[in-house]
Amino acid sequence: MELVTRERLHRIERFLWATVLVALPVTSFRYLPFMGSDTQVRPLSLIPAVLLLVALILRSIRERRLILWSGYFQPLLVFILVAVASSSVGFLFAPVNLYSYTYSSRVLRAWLSLGVGLVFLITSMSMNRDEQDLKFTIKWVYVGLIFEVAWSLVQSFQIYIIHFPLLDVIQRTVMMAGLPPNGRISGLALEPSWLAAQVITIYLPWAFAGLVKGYKWGGRRWSVGIILVACAYLLIFTFSRAGILIAFATIVITFFVAGWDRILPAWRWFVSPLRLKRFFPGRLLDVGLRIIVIVAVLAGLSGGIYILSRNQYFAKIWQSRQTNLVNYFVDIYAGPRLAYSWAGWTVFEQHPWTGVGLGAAGFYLIKALPDWAHFNISEIAQLLSPDNRVFPNANNLYIRLLSETGILGFWSFISVYLLLLGKILSLLRSKRKELAFLATASLLAWLSIVMLGFTQESLAMPTIWLPLGILIGMAGQGRQS
Repeated sequence: MELVTRERLHRIERFLWATVLVALPVTSFRYLPFMGSDTQVRPLSLIPAVLLLVALILRSIRERRLILWSGYFQPLLVFILVAVASSSVGFLFAPVNLYSYTYSSRVLRAWLSLGVGLVFLITSMSMNRDEQDLKFTIKWVYVGLIFEVAWSLVQSFQIYIIHFPLLDVIQRTVMMAGLPPNGRISGLALEPSWLAAQVITIYLPWAFAGLVKGYKWGGRRWSVGIILVACAYLLIFTFSRAGILIAFATIVITFFVAGWDRILPAWRWFVSPLRLKRFFPGRLLDVGLRIIVIVAVLAGLSGGIYILSRNQYFAKIWQSRQTNLVNYFVDIYAGPRLAYSWAGWTVFEQHPWTGVGLGAAGFYLIKALPDWAHFNISEIAQLLSPDNRVFPNANNLYIRLLSETGILGFWSFISVYLLLLGKILSLLRSKRKELAFLATASLLAWLSIVMLGFTQESLAMPTIWLPLGILIGMAGQGRQS
């Protein structure tokens, strides 16, 4: 009876975890309870994740052992303690209410966001303890990708072929925003940049690692190519400059760190038909296959570059003629991000050790905006308008941590990243194929998460926590390698 009950609970947990992974694409579900009417980060996957966490807690109690803890959480616990202290000190600063927002409401919301992120971290860690768990996770991650691609194709169809207004109504009914403007796709995410973040942290790493390490995680060999093409399609048509540039940078870095040993075998495979001294029918097929590979790669690169160059928003990166760095950022439509980050840094300089409290930087950002931000930037003009009711944020995770939790909070959070990087580099030397595969995927995801921190700042995004949780859960396997 005990065994039957345990098996039943395990199936329930796996069902909930699969539901979490399939629901990941929906980032801003309108009907998520207890999140506040103006909260944009509202992951649909949070609902099954919370149910899964409850099931895991019950199992932990039943088995009388702590299954929700890892030694990698220690620096994160330090960060939480520092953030508590910063939030307590922030009350003493008594900032004036901004619009309808009070200090206590913003702090409560920030802690709720962190709690959401920790739910994804703990559940992903707990549900990935061995190779079979990892294969199960990857399989259902890509089931979610199917829905992401399907809705993105529908969006592309209505953008480039037939305009269908009902699609925008459908999207607004389910999510917090409608279809994005300017010919960009957002899939099931709130905006294109969020979709790009999902691709480079959740979907791209496993397929790329499978290609580099030759590891079969359950799909057929040709499925890796299809997934990579799907990821390329999503990235290109988001026209997310940060997402595309980060994807390119992380792929190059990951390949040279984790896939360098694959260059020589790949080259030998490529030139092998040319070294044969006699002709036979199979040789012609081998040569033809290699020609097809070359043509496909060149066509993909040329097509991607052409599509991106035709988009004015993306092409502005190299078309701008500004020589001053600030003017250049303004000219390429990145002025608001720079202004918010600039203001956040000013807030940090004013409170370097304590910060102003988790979630409270927005009370100080408007007064800290640089002088140049008050001219020729429409978003800042709207922020300064008497009619504005949008609470500002730094749009940069690291600037936010510095301004809200001070130096101690920033470094305690960054130490989590550094600790996991050390584990990734150690796993790359593992002789076990699944661990080398895990390390390669985790390296690409880790690099993407770190780089995305310069353009996004929400602590509730699953894209930050889920890849790290999988790594933490599987890290125990590295001791046996």
